[in-house]
Amino acid sequence: MNAERTATEQPTPRTGSGHQADEVFQALMTPQRVPATGEEQALLAGAVSLRVRHGDNRLAVWQWGHEGPRVLLVHGWNSRASHLGHYIQTLLAAGYQVLAFDGTGHGESEGGRSNVVDLGQAVLRVVETAGPVEAAIGHSMGSPALLYAFAHGLEVRASIHVAGPSSLRGVLYRTAAMAGLDTEQRDRLITLMEAETGMSVEEMELTRLAQGFRHPALIVHDADDREVPVQESQQLHAAWTGATLHVVSGLGHRRVISDRAVIELGLELLGRYLPVSRTVAEEVGS
Repeated sequence: MNAERTATEQPTPRTGSGHQADEVFQALMTPQRVPATGEEQALLAGAVSLRVRHGDNRLAVWQWGHEGPRVLLVHGWNSRASHLGHYIQTLLAAGYQVLAFDGTGHGESEGGRSNVVDLGQAVLRVVETAGPVEAAIGHSMGSPALLYAFAHGLEVRASIHVAGPSSLRGVLYRTAAMAGLDTEQRDRLITLMEAETGMSVEEMELTRLAQGFRHPALIVHDADDREVPVQESQQLHAAWTGATLHVVSGLGHRRVISDRAVIELGLELLGRYLPVSRTVAEEVGS
């Protein structure tokens, strides 16, 4: 399965070339659609598909399996649900149901602009429409989107967070630094984000999101991730009583979502808090 290209990989204009905060912000809000590979298309063809209205757009949603606890998967920036195919296949083989969707402006979903708050709101909308889930897994931007959803009412029994940022302000500061923006332009970037989302960036800081930390969680991050620093997951771990941090190496930001050992770590967590009945497991394996 392919993996995502994150916003930090996109060429970022430098201030010296005449680009300022407004142009950097527009690029930051505009995801690049990545087509599904043939293997991913076959995976999606085996699911029950539906469309969920989210604001002015319709989101592409897929459901796999009919029995067992249901797990929601949330992809990251410039990604799509099918990029989490290794998780999907492993969960199905273990007897779980899987629910996944393409965020606004990603994959098969409508729209041209997106951000982490919109993705979090999409999580709530998808679950409201498609039905409850018992666990959730988020990669990259999908992790803070889940944190937003947890803080706004989504209840699960366990969650897994892979290579995700834990501070929206931190993401904007790093983006500003990469673009060569001065302090005034950096502050302009934050103002633009707040206008886009309709909320203060402080609402996406751990001090506000911690109210959603009501269940056990696994946090996984590569020590040498060049796109989202491992310190982001370390900060999330420090703020979340009941969460376990597992730091890996040699996988980077993208290959970590297809690594067998990482996926098995997540399966162990789910097995503790969402055990699959022997009957369901035997039917899946037959």
